[in-house]
Amino acid sequence: MRNVWSASAPANEFLLPREVFKLGLKQGPLLVYLYLICCKSLKRGADKMNCSIISKAVGLCKKTVHTHLRTLCNARLIQIEHHGQTFSYTLCPIQSKVCERSNSTPRNNWMFIKRPWLTGEVFGAVFPVPNEVFQLGLKPSELLVYIYLHYQKGVRSGQCWPSYATIGAAVGMSRKTVQTHIGSLIDKGLIRAEETMIRRKNGRRCNGSLCYTVTPIRQVLRDREKEFLEQLKLVEAQRKWAPAQQRT
Repeated sequence: MRNVWSASAPANEFLLPREVFKLGLKQGPLLVYLYLICCKSLKRGADKMNCSIISKAVGLCKKTVHTHLRTLCNARLIQIEHHGQTFSYTLCPIQSKVCERSNSTPRNNWMFIKRPWLTGEVFGAVFPVPNEVFQLGLKPSELLVYIYLHYQKGVRSGQCWPSYATIGAAVGMSRKTVQTHIGSLIDKGLIRAEETMIRRKNGRRCNGSLCYTVTPIRQVLRDREKEFLEQLKLVEAQRKWAPAQQRT
């Protein structure tokens, strides 16, 4: 069985330490930062990046991407070297920049083990996230919530149960906005959600956080491809049927 805790990820995954969600970044800069981590991890285009590539991947306009890159540079999270229309970049160490905004502990902390990351720093754990998350055509805010659920899910179970407030604190959104995006991800078949029950100290049972099951991304892509092929067949059948109807 493949060791999911190796310092390097497979070609279709990139690794995240939980600390990237504790840098105090707003939604836009955080999403751009995660994409840069993905590209650096895969060593794909990291030396010839431009705002158009990032814009297409994260669903933000080029001008906005440029602003977010400047924010990341000013925060000393990345260093950029320009080469005409393109640029290369390096990721800076982040441990000294982490702000502990939450005392909550990730549900999968039992799997923590010291591992090095892309910056050479050693973190309590790094977690794989599929590179294909940037190929689903999600809105920027939806994409950020989806990446966070991938980051939180158990490696074997594919499940996690962070509250709306926990997700919102990590990705810079209100509880209501997170709830809206969770509903959208469910409608798109990317995740499933089930209610859980907890027992209070007085013995009473009440609703707990939703338990999310993240659909394997390969399955999502296969289902989308199957749906696309079925639509093509339907269009082709309608094209052939139309002339026959006209002759009659």
